[in-house]
Amino acid sequence: MNRMRAAAAGAVVWVLAAAPAQAHLRNYIFSQDYYTTTQGEVEVELYNDYDFSDLDNGDTHDSKHQLELEYGLTDHLQIALYDVYTWDAARADEWQRDMWKAELKYRLAEVGQWPVDVTLYTEYKAPNGPRDRRSDAWENKLILAKHVGPVHLVTNLIAEKDLNTHGDWTFEYTAGISHAFTPRITGFLEYKEELGGSHDVEWFAGHHKQQLLPGVAVTFTPHVRLLAGPAFGLTSPTDDLQVKSILEVEF
Repeated sequence: MNRMRAAAAGAVVWVLAAAPAQAHLRNYIFSQDYYTTTQGEVEVELYNDYDFSDLDNGDTHDSKHQLELEYGLTDHLQIALYDVYTWDAARADEWQRDMWKAELKYRLAEVGQWPVDVTLYTEYKAPNGPRDRRSDAWENKLILAKHVGPVHLVTNLIAEKDLNTHGDWTFEYTAGISHAFTPRITGFLEYKEELGGSHDVEWFAGHHKQQLLPGVAVTFTPHVRLLAGPAFGLTSPTDDLQVKSILEVEF
């Protein structure tokens, strides 16, 4: 028994002490980073979001759970498929399959080759339900990132359009900053804001959703990382609190 305990303790120390390679592990929850999977590489990500729209009302919580499978077509181009499920306390604890999504992500250059690292991202969303109420959607992102000494900066400029209902383009953005405090621990801070539609874009408008997310990323092995943090609503249309996490595994 003592030998087993010693072996288990040794394994834990090895996992926590070994310096991991983090070339493709993400640093943010709201924001897509510049990286893409390398050719032939497979990556799985599990997203878990727990939403509390009104902290004063215990019946207003729900959750969303998303499984993503990424594959590197080339060193600069990746494809990904998502399957999304939701749970809502207001629907008698009912689980529902919410939607599926497909993504293409293309990195234009190597990290640091340009003054700003640039990646293009496009995603097709196909929600369950009648298309006159839950339209298919097309989302595009311009991903900009840069290392400034030990600090990493990122922003996503996002445009989305409902396809079946022929709605206007809507816009939002995310911005994040991260810093690796140890080889295994990275802290990050993100901001997300909706800007409105094509004809009414507004910055820092109180009637748009705005969130602030402080978080931490913990690397358990060179190919496994967990990101987690609370997203606080800053305006009345925004959920009071979302507890968000992403488990990322590379193969």
